Amino acid sequence: MKKTSLVFLRIAVLFLLGTHFLSFENPESLPPDYRWELTFQDNFDTYDNSKWINTLDNGGRTIWSNQELQFYQDQNVKVENGILKLTAKKESLYGKDVESEKQFDFTSGLICNSRSFSQPYGKWEMRVKFPFRKGFWPAFFLVPKQRPTLPEIDIFEYFGRNKNEISCTQHWGIDYAQKEPFYYMKTKQVTGDFDDKWMVWSFECFPEKMVWKLNGTTVNESTVGIPTAPMYMIANVAVKDWEENNREVDRSDTPYVMEIDYIRVYKMVPNN
Repeated sequence: MKKTSLVFLRIAVLFLLGTHFLSFENPESLPPDYRWELTFQDNFDTYDNSKWINTLDNGGRTIWSNQELQFYQDQNVKVENGILKLTAKKESLYGKDVESEKQFDFTSGLICNSRSFSQPYGKWEMRVKFPFRKGFWPAFFLVPKQRPTLPEIDIFEYFGRNKNEISCTQHWGIDYAQKEPFYYMKTKQVTGDFDDKWMVWSFECFPEKMVWKLNGTTVNESTVGIPTAPMYMIANVAVKDWEENNREVDRSDTPYVMEIDYIRVYKMVPNN
């Protein structure tokens, strides 16, 4: 093949690749011939017990392996004026669940829809607001039913360590307790003014790519460790005495409230 033909071929290939990626980088991250179709929605006009439970899928009311300080209670989950409120507060309680038991210094709220809905691929979205308080840890994440629950997609985590930093993280592999090549973690720190601000966080999962967005703007992408199993949702407020905070936790009597306006899930379908 002549040199001029090779150059032309390379230019043509680059052009085709470029148009593919440009078409995929529209505001919805969708290929041009597809659209999002709603598959799950809760606007929290009331609390729907057919959609949510207030424990983890296995009945747990804390994540013991994280050494968290809170015990989840049903009464810490409430709907008021179309807003779901997950409330964490200083409250001494002897907590016992399926894994263990001990005295806790905090109670909190959690919602999990493992019994009602799961989906592989698609788009998960939440409109949410939460304040910054040292040690208080609101999160929205996806896990499959399998044990251990990997891959795990953390759409957002506000650790209560840095006021202007939220993490978008993925975990994948065989076991959380192992190291590479059995366990991998990839995280992106997103900076901004998050304290007590309404935000829309979304996560879009395709067979070849994952996209995290804040208020419609892409803040993280990944092409490794993509989940293939159906995933369900968890939203919660944990409490933890992080080393980065010198083990300090805000122990004031003011309750910490994570407010959720809506949660929606979509699947990708062809236009025709």
